[in-house]
Amino acid sequence: TSSWSGNRVAEQCGRHVLHELLTTEQQYCEDLADGIARYTRIFQLESELPAGLLGQQHVLLSNVAQIAALHRHRLLPLMLQHRQQLELFLQRWLALIERGYFNCYVLFTASQRDSLRLYDSHELYFKRLQITLGDPLGVRSFLLKPVQRVTKYPLLLNKLIETFFAHRHLISKRLFQLTCRLETRLRELLDRANQSDQLNDIKHFNAFSMLSEANFIMVGEFQLHDARLRRSYHSKLFAFNTCLVYTERKGRKQLLRGYFMLPDVCFVAKTKSFLLCNKQRECEFVCHQAALLKKWQMIVQQLL
Repeated sequence: TSSWSGNRVAEQCGRHVLHELLTTEQQYCEDLADGIARYTRIFQLESELPAGLLGQQHVLLSNVAQIAALHRHRLLPLMLQHRQQLELFLQRWLALIERGYFNCYVLFTASQRDSLRLYDSHELYFKRLQITLGDPLGVRSFLLKPVQRVTKYPLLLNKLIETFFAHRHLISKRLFQLTCRLETRLRELLDRANQSDQLNDIKHFNAFSMLSEANFIMVGEFQLHDARLRRSYHSKLFAFNTCLVYTERKGRKQLLRGYFMLPDVCFVAKTKSFLLCNKQRECEFVCHQAALLKKWQMIVQQLL
């Protein structure tokens, strides 16, 4: 009974935030459905498309249909089903994130550079199309919606946390901690999504294909001692749940230098570096920032 009454108090305290969360979620689902219907249709009329857009639906729209399905069939029903059960709703939302359902946002963000480049190269066509379709915002605004939405979640949850803290004598510690944990996971998701854009800097590397098969975790910069090439260079190390990819910086681009497939990697932690090696490669990643080095050592050990 105390848990139920605590939830009722929490819902009363945060009702404005929860109302905003639900109404904006419903609108987001509608906006995605409308945009997908509107802009997939143009690719079916190939005779009216500019040559540069033929067969480019997957580039322009990326995996926005996957994002729409996640919200329409999973997150929005959770909000509606548990609108009177706040703790259960937050638990189930957190479970969706921890089971990887929201990784579709990482893939979408990594694809956005190519998507917007395609739009920019056919801007006049899309401007005319916007008028023809009577679309007040246009495809470019539509393509920015997913990133805007996933950025909004931590802000809304932070409002909820502030409200709960102000009424902490009435709110259960468990509910407060759960809300904080969800907000943290969403910020981590946002960080991963933003970092994933750097995959586009790697020459001859298909970021979309890679992210369709593996979960991106993080990227870091190191001075790399490469035993195979017998030299040192500035490197970026990209961690996925299936492999570690390392590159060499050349101007604004990154050259792909190699992979370490997991879990077949030998890992050795040192004071200011860590060593990765397998039968083909041996690389020492040097970092003078103790906290960052410790974080990477922990992540690599978890992956192994």
